[in-house]
Amino acid sequence: MVYEFFVNRILKGIWNQLKWGACSFTDPIFYLFLSFGFVGLYVPSPDLKLSLALLFAKAFIEELFFRFLLQEGLDRFFRYGYRVGPLSLANVLASLVFSSMHLVSQPLSWAALTFIPSLAFGFIWQRYRSVVPGTIIHFAYNAFLFYQFM
Repeated sequence: MVYEFFVNRILKGIWNQLKWGACSFTDPIFYLFLSFGFVGLYVPSPDLKLSLALLFAKAFIEELFFRFLLQEGLDRFFRYGYRVGPLSLANVLASLVFSSMHLVSQPLSWAALTFIPSLAFGFIWQRYRSVVPGTIIHFAYNAFLFYQFM
C-alpha cells in the first residue's frame, strides 16, 4: 500500500513534468528565451569540445538540481513570496549558486556570465514548473556557445 502510494506519486510527478513541458512549446515566451541562445554565436568559444549528448545530460542534471530541487525548495521556504518583478528571490539565490558552481571549471568572467542565463532558466522554471523547457533552452545555450553553429 505504501509502495503503491509512492509509485503513484512519482508517476503523477513525471506526468506533470511532461504535461507542462509540452504546454511550454505553445508559449511564445519559450521561443523568445530559446532565441536568446544565439548570443552564444558572438562570444569567444571555449577551447573545450563536449559531445551534444553530454551537453544535454549536463543541462538536464543542472536544471534538475538548480531548479527542481534548489529553486523550488527556496521558493517553498520563502512561501513563494519575495519577488522583484518577474523574478523570485529563490531564482536569484539559485542563480548565484549556479554561477558560483561554474567557478570550479571556468574563469571568474565566464562564471559571472552564467548568471543572466541562469535567471532566464529560473524564470522558465517559475513559469512552467517543469524541467523540460529549461533543459531544452539550457542545452540550446550550451550548444550555441560550444559549437557556434553557422
